[in-house]
Amino acid sequence: MVFERTPRLLVADDDPGVIAAYRLVLDKAEHNGRVRELFGIETLEDELFGAVAAARPNWRITFVEQGGDAVAAIKWAIDDGDPFAGIFLDVRMPPGIDGLETARRIRLIDPNVHIVVVSGYSDYTLDDFLNVAGPESILTIMPKPIWPDQLRKIATILAREAKHHRVQLNAMRIAD
Repeated sequence: MVFERTPRLLVADDDPGVIAAYRLVLDKAEHNGRVRELFGIETLEDELFGAVAAARPNWRITFVEQGGDAVAAIKWAIDDGDPFAGIFLDVRMPPGIDGLETARRIRLIDPNVHIVVVSGYSDYTLDDFLNVAGPESILTIMPKPIWPDQLRKIATILAREAKHHRVQLNAMRIAD
């Protein structure tokens, strides 16, 4: 029997305002609650699209403010047998380790997690990240600001990739 888990995402950013924005965009309950709070109505999305909106992927999201905490979360998830589908990673997270070092450490723990570097600064190049956290097939660099629809689309792709990868792994285990 194959147990399907809701995909997990990790967001690592030192700015509480950015974390709140991720919550609003990615956490459907947070989004709908905030819209209802602001406007006192059901979300337009629910009214217009009904079941289609309800079918939008849900994610289990972990939020951390430091690179070291992101590394610890990745390790815990691997040890628990429930790895993250992807991580949205800021580059500058003072006073701790920066995004490049965080990505390097994460890749040592989980060579399969998709890392999406989202930053408003260009301290490092794509090649810098590829050298420590490649391959390019599971590493994406996105400039801030990122559009909400773009963020949801990337999260959806990460969730689907992770689900496909889990199905392949389960099939290999059953074949053995």
